[in-house]
Amino acid sequence: MKQHAKIAIINSFKELINEQCIDKVTVKEICKRCDVNRQTFYYYFTDIMDIFKFVVYQELSEEIAQNRTFETWEGGFLATMNYMKKNSRMFLHIYNSSYWSEANNYFTNFSNKLLDDVVTECVKNMNVKLSEKDELFIVNFYRHVFNGLIIDWMREGMEGEPETILKKLMVMITGSIPRSVSTFAGETAK
Repeated sequence: MKQHAKIAIINSFKELINEQCIDKVTVKEICKRCDVNRQTFYYYFTDIMDIFKFVVYQELSEEIAQNRTFETWEGGFLATMNYMKKNSRMFLHIYNSSYWSEANNYFTNFSNKLLDDVVTECVKNMNVKLSEKDELFIVNFYRHVFNGLIIDWMREGMEGEPETILKKLMVMITGSIPRSVSTFAGETAK
């Protein structure tokens, strides 16, 4: 029964955020829609942003689960953009809300973790050593590139196709992660 309530809360939230801006979604409205009391909502989630983060993390993690490596990051990027496109109303409602700053911080942390895994794997595969500062610099650079592209895409109403954006991105950065790691590793060795 408990899991059923959690699923009902999640589904009600997703329906509501697809209908209206997240600023207008209330715990009371979610509970009313799925016929649970507020206490049940707060048993699972602390607030509206908590349920948003849970939904995005669960669903996005499933979408990119097999694409978290240096060799497959392109698939992860494409899966992320396809997930966002499929849920564009939800993402545009969060982008155009007072929650955007908090959501953007969440996406930044999520991207940092994924990119850190990719750069760490690249360093390991190349059998080089990088300073923590240089590794962080590389992660931050690519996070700015990826998140910047996605934010611009949202700002423009998510009109462009993810495959087209990925093709253009690949033209710009093909081979650049290993080249960055190699260059910084060479500087560290000096």
